[in-house]
Amino acid sequence: MIYELIGGVKTLSVIGMCKNAGKTTVLNSIISECESRGEILGLTSIGRDGERSDLVTNTKKPEIFVREGAVIATAEGLLKEGDISREILMATGLPTPMGEIVIVRARSAGYVQLGGASITEHQKLLRDRLFSFGCTRVLIDGAISRKSLGTPALADGVILSSGASYDADVRTTAEDTAFIARLFSLPVSKGTEALSARYTAISGGEAHSADSLRELLPVLKSGAEKLVMRGAVTDNSVKELLNIGKLLNGTILVAEDASRLLFRASGFEKLMRFTGGFEVLKGTRLIAVTVNPFSAYGNHYDGNDFKERVASALERAGVTAPVMDVKNV
Repeated sequence: MIYELIGGVKTLSVIGMCKNAGKTTVLNSIISECESRGEILGLTSIGRDGERSDLVTNTKKPEIFVREGAVIATAEGLLKEGDISREILMATGLPTPMGEIVIVRARSAGYVQLGGASITEHQKLLRDRLFSFGCTRVLIDGAISRKSLGTPALADGVILSSGASYDADVRTTAEDTAFIARLFSLPVSKGTEALSARYTAISGGEAHSADSLRELLPVLKSGAEKLVMRGAVTDNSVKELLNIGKLLNGTILVAEDASRLLFRASGFEKLMRFTGGFEVLKGTRLIAVTVNPFSAYGNHYDGNDFKERVASALERAGVTAPVMDVKNV
């Protein structure tokens, strides 16, 4: 079912809301569907995945299974944890706590463990290397703490995985999942460019740039159509914007992309009361939201209820991505 959704997506990030959100199960489903159609997959991760049990909760985890021909970028120290026959294609020179990242080709079907780069630029390098070895699609295993993996500069599409391990309260999990999905679904700002300064206010078709909001107060008072913000937009950024909230009446806030939005949902909602909304310079393609009702901490959800709550929360947030449980399609 997922395969029909990822048509045209060459680089796909699977991002988990938390550990044990079910993204490895999603990853295995995608791998199986793609490889059964003859695709040569490239695989890597921002951290470690594919281990047999969670090192924190000591609960069993699904392993990552690949067929012969798959190309894997992983830490050298994890090669012995898998059981595939392999051909080493290259040593990348990129370090991890588990050893240098090497790129190997599976010469037999079997299980692998992934341990990749945590820096976006290194991930881009690995992605390009994987394609250079003949991969038709690259899959990146990620986490919401590394939302940069959803940047359009790295991935063509994102699947967001949410699960009961996120919070004991199913309502909190559903609402927070919808918030992140909303950020990944923000509309692209038309006719707007990112300039070199931290802030650019656009008023009457004219751009006024500055490295502080204070310098732009006169322009904002006159009624700016848009305020473009370079770099990360954090909780502190939200506080700064709320301090001039009345001046933002109708002004659309524009970030570079969803990966730069690093504030909490409460700050987002407060800003929406004062502004004309949020846009991004580069949009992210949110493919789907997956749900996992099992919790590594014992607070399991009812599967149908969780799925319905997430779907309802997405609808209220204006997000149209499908919601699915890949183990119960």
